[in-house]
Amino acid sequence: MTVQPLPYSPHTGPLAAVVTDLTVDRGQVRALDSVSLTVPSGEITVLLGPNGSGKSTLLQTLLGLVTPTAGAVRILGQPVRKALRSGRVSTVPQKDALDEGFPITAAEVVMQGRRRFTGAWRRPSAEDRDAVTEALGRVGLTRVASRRIGELSGGQRRRVLLARCLAQEADLLLLDEPFNGMDAGSEEVYIDVLRELTAAGRTALISTHHLGTVERLADSVALLNGRLVAHGPVAETTTPQILSTLLGARPPAAAAAADHTAEEALP
Repeated sequence: MTVQPLPYSPHTGPLAAVVTDLTVDRGQVRALDSVSLTVPSGEITVLLGPNGSGKSTLLQTLLGLVTPTAGAVRILGQPVRKALRSGRVSTVPQKDALDEGFPITAAEVVMQGRRRFTGAWRRPSAEDRDAVTEALGRVGLTRVASRRIGELSGGQRRRVLLARCLAQEADLLLLDEPFNGMDAGSEEVYIDVLRELTAAGRTALISTHHLGTVERLADSVALLNGRLVAHGPVAETTTPQILSTLLGARPPAAAAAADHTAEEALP
């Protein structure tokens, strides 16, 4: 049985992202097929779906890393590249790409988020240093500020990347599977910080396939499986019927191929 996307009208106000009839082909695999989705400002929208469902592809399209086959995307009311150049969009990729052997400290990684304000050449000001200190404090990592990134645990590294987003003061956060391999303590910190951000008017779009975090995290859930299966409040989109349809909708070979292709393209 096919489940049609739920009609969903989030609170009125500006939209952080608008995806219209988005189709993306990755090699011989159609990763996304005619997906239309709105991301309201000031909320956490969770992309939920199995591996290979197109979650990473959608986020990469929003980051300008993947060119759509068809359809359109706008971020913060602007074309993708213009919005990204403004520095108002921050991201935590599924793979952090931090070189464990490179002699860079946690604080220096977080300072990268201040480039929106410092540019490529200006030395960080006292305000920039204060922003880094505050960001590390908000994710509970003040004590590791001077430690090299390669000395930190996986959960700590994920929190450092979230602190970089905080230091950037971005309006929209795009997080790809942030809870993979994360310890329970880091997971709670992540959820608490993201809820604080959206309470202050920021927006987050987060992909995951972990049901356990959704109820505590999401304002709305968009279920993906190549197509948009449903979009709406948590209680209406995570029913057994809809989840059963979601988990069984795509042929295993296509799902595996899409997932493998998406992982290879991650930054």
